Amino acid sequence: MSQKYVIAHFIEPVEPKFNFSCKEWPLHVTLLPNFVISDSLEALISNLEGFSLTIAPFSIQVGEDANFGPSGEVLVSLINPNADILLLHSKLLDLTKSYTFDTPQYIGEGYKPHITKQVNSQLISGEKCLIDNITLVDMFPDNDIERREIIKTFQFN
Repeated sequence: MSQKYVIAHFIEPVEPKFNFSCKEWPLHVTLLPNFVISDSLEALISNLEGFSLTIAPFSIQVGEDANFGPSGEVLVSLINPNADILLLHSKLLDLTKSYTFDTPQYIGEGYKPHITKQVNSQLISGEKCLIDNITLVDMFPDNDIERREIIKTFQFN
């Protein structure tokens, strides 16, 4: 199994090495879905460190609810259209253009910023959030497909 990663913004701060069930993600906005890197993890971390210093914090506003997934089983809160989050996604894509994405149809033109609702946690329409960092997530820590682990959070300038 190839090592995979995700880049997200967590609504509540998460600590490095925080390990959680694949079914119990803390509330987050996915900025880049599952990908396999073509260089080293150290190179990705270094690139994200430099990249994050070029981004200024910005706010997003929660929009309507929607259903994602093959049969609409994933409940999400859409993010109201916002040039800042679309630009962040686009710049992250430029940084990772040599990587392989599991679902390329959901990046670039297919990217729909959203927050997946969790059992005990969700944001409501109209609520605002500050996006002031990005977090790199290991999708298979220690080759465990049932777990996820925070690698590092990168603060914006």
